[in-house]
Amino acid sequence: MRSTRPGFSRRVTVLAASVAATACALVGTAVADPAPAHAYHDYYGALALSPSTGSVGRALDYGSYAAASAAATRVCPADDCRVVAQFVNGCGAIASSPSYWGYGTGSRLYTAQANALYYAGGGSIYYWGCTSGHG
Repeated sequence: MRSTRPGFSRRVTVLAASVAATACALVGTAVADPAPAHAYHDYYGALALSPSTGSVGRALDYGSYAAASAAATRVCPADDCRVVAQFVNGCGAIASSPSYWGYGTGSRLYTAQANALYYAGGGSIYYWGCTSGHG
């Protein structure tokens, strides 16, 4: 069946091609564009410990290992504080036993604590910390 209007078929074909081209351009743009820079951020953390006094320091959600480590050492009140755990997008823990200190890290708190207890040879969790969104 043929249209009685002259050029109708050509206009429908051009319209369909325009719609298809626009759809392809929109889909292509959505797939090709990367996620915004603020969509995901690494959060760094550190735990510091003074083995002689048991004093601790914690720094969470910093922009680098260096910044987190410096902050953890700064807030630890003893002179011999040192960083014992560094982690990114996760957790750190310190465990103590009668004979040893143990330190652990992991993507979840349970893993960090289990690692710390293992390296302490048992004992109990003494201190811990997790970056935002982890734990």
